[in-house]
Amino acid sequence: MLTKLIWNDVRQNKLLSAATVFFMTVSAMMLGLTALLFSGLLGSVNALMEQAQVPDLLQMHTGALEESQISRFAGEHPEIDQWQICRFLNLSNSQVALGGHSLLDSTQDNGLCVQSEHFDYLLDMDNNRPHVLPGQVYVPVCYRVRYDLNIGDTMQIGGEGLTIAGFLRDSQMNSMMASSKRFLVSQWDYERLKPHGEEEYLIEFLLKDGGNANAVSTAYTQQGLPANGPAITKPLIRMMNALSDGTTIFVIFLTAVVVLLVALLCIRFILSIRMERDKREVGMLKALGIGKGEIKRLYFSKYLLFSLCGGLLGLGAAAVLQGPLEGQIRELYGASDRGAQSAVSALCAVAVVEAVILLSVWRSLKKTDKLSVLAALFPVREQKQNLRQYLLIGFVSAACAFLMLLPQNLYSTLSSPTFVTYMGIGNADIRMDIRQGADISLAAARLAAALERDEQVARYAVLETQSLPAVLADGTTCNLTVELGDHTIFPVRYSEGTMPVADHEIALSSLNAKELGLSIGDTLLLRVGGEERRCTVCGIYSDITNGGKTAKAGGRTSDGPVIWSVAYVSLKGRSAGSRWMEAYSQAGADVTDIEDYVRDTYGPTLAQLRLASRGAILIAVLVAFVVIALFLRLIVERNRDAISLQKALGFTGGDVGRAYFYKGFLSAAAGVLTGLFLGTLLGEGLCGAVLKSFGADSFRFIIRWDRLLVGIPAIILGTTILAVLTGTAEVRRIKAYECCTGRD
Repeated sequence: MLTKLIWNDVRQNKLLSAATVFFMTVSAMMLGLTALLFSGLLGSVNALMEQAQVPDLLQMHTGALEESQISRFAGEHPEIDQWQICRFLNLSNSQVALGGHSLLDSTQDNGLCVQSEHFDYLLDMDNNRPHVLPGQVYVPVCYRVRYDLNIGDTMQIGGEGLTIAGFLRDSQMNSMMASSKRFLVSQWDYERLKPHGEEEYLIEFLLKDGGNANAVSTAYTQQGLPANGPAITKPLIRMMNALSDGTTIFVIFLTAVVVLLVALLCIRFILSIRMERDKREVGMLKALGIGKGEIKRLYFSKYLLFSLCGGLLGLGAAAVLQGPLEGQIRELYGASDRGAQSAVSALCAVAVVEAVILLSVWRSLKKTDKLSVLAALFPVREQKQNLRQYLLIGFVSAACAFLMLLPQNLYSTLSSPTFVTYMGIGNADIRMDIRQGADISLAAARLAAALERDEQVARYAVLETQSLPAVLADGTTCNLTVELGDHTIFPVRYSEGTMPVADHEIALSSLNAKELGLSIGDTLLLRVGGEERRCTVCGIYSDITNGGKTAKAGGRTSDGPVIWSVAYVSLKGRSAGSRWMEAYSQAGADVTDIEDYVRDTYGPTLAQLRLASRGAILIAVLVAFVVIALFLRLIVERNRDAISLQKALGFTGGDVGRAYFYKGFLSAAAGVLTGLFLGTLLGEGLCGAVLKSFGADSFRFIIRWDRLLVGIPAIILGTTILAVLTGTAEVRRIKAYECCTGRD
């Protein structure tokens, strides 16, 4: 009997029923998709790291190395389970080509290595350890799509050629945000190709359960062991792996939250319309002695059925969308080992969405408790309903504009060349890296002399990076990756304080400052060139490179070993920039346009953000069209008698329709303006809160004003016009005589 009543009600109110199921479906789909993608990402990353046996602590080192020192250190610390030293043959990008594509414009440190002996394994596309034969090479999987590579293509190193036998996943360096990429070769080829590169070392430690990587790193530094390079821990590796796709999932999650809020408002409003229409029926039921609890359960049963249908449809749609959106995750990290857990998490997310909606419905149904039989049988018309519907049209338009703007602003920010100010880099035109050679300092000095003589150069700065021991106020010692030189020429964005100028000043990245417990005005002892230099923290800046843990010091450089040197250049005219870059590339420096540097580092993230942005636009357009068309259709239906009377008085259907069109359009236009304002301010705060955890303080959107002022308003308002025309089409079908037929 109950099923028949619900079915009859659905048939009589197809539009409202379909709209309710639509909102429930979209809300469930978005949050279910977020749960699937997030669980899948964590599962894939964790599975790869477990199969590859990622080290708990990795210390990079350039220069001389005595293995006996490392062995003695490991023997003195029982928390160290295993250790090893992996060699990395750093190649000059100008000498490397993949499938005929030169790596000259690559911002990555590309090098050769052999398979590790004990842990930190490089895996093939089936997550197995490949056996590499002489003459073969396994290429990082991120280069497969980038350079359109296939098995059998050739990797050229100088005059030597290697055949690509497969592609590998590197649990440490998979992400393009990792600055290095390892190519797997045989031991024979590694020794044969040594003259083409400079050898570096990865000193790796695998700890026993409960071992503290930070404590081991501190002890390692205090003993003065080889540490001419950054130290990286396992959590940092996991974060860098998850950051690229995690940014996209964050955007999808924000979209899901906004869609859920829109759905709650719309469903509550639809329910209020139904309750107003059914006042007489409710009054009759109460007059017949049926309890208020039974009446609520009758209505709630229908929405429970709607919720079940919407949840199942949303879960199915999320499962369909998961495939294409997870393509990059599966490519980089392999299949997740948490398939069942992902399904359960998605089911729980959908259940939460539907439970929130049903709770809102139940609270709305409580209004029937206060409805007397007299008020139900002889209802008084409320004139506020039309105003509320127009306000809801404005709210939905604002929410849809927000949905479209947020991923667009995030994409334009990450793809802008000025985003380098959040990467610890000044806003220059060109970046020149010197990472090869026996004496990097000498090569940097020669480059500086050449830039000084070059008439095309407007400004330049040559900076050298060293790993320097630092003593904190409590006596603990740590190694800081410090960039020394003149930081006033291309200053970065400082969230606090100013740039270092004098010898005794140092600026810290935000993550370094937090980890070391330092703030503006604090001091530390920096050991530079055998002498102690008491430095005052003068500034804290954003940096999401090198794990976000860097420092900048002013004044002269030390005589110690240089990890790498970087020159930043701005040219007087960019017309001959490509020829200028090519000329300096042939001189031995890796020369990159800053815009290409950003694109190279965040390429996969930008591709995913572009996909998420298009999806957000599609959802926003769909939601805006359905809501505006539905609500205007309800407004027309509510005022049917009044419209009929206007026609009887001589007004044409066009006259009446234009009045409703203008009201609906103006409501939507006001909503769009509000959404653009909130999307710029509130969206900036939300994205800033996430990026701050990765080291990007004082985040600001870099806005594409053409899209903000023209593109997004045009899409939303164009959708609004179509929706308003659809919603008001019934006006022309209303007859002048209907006002006299006693429809009420």
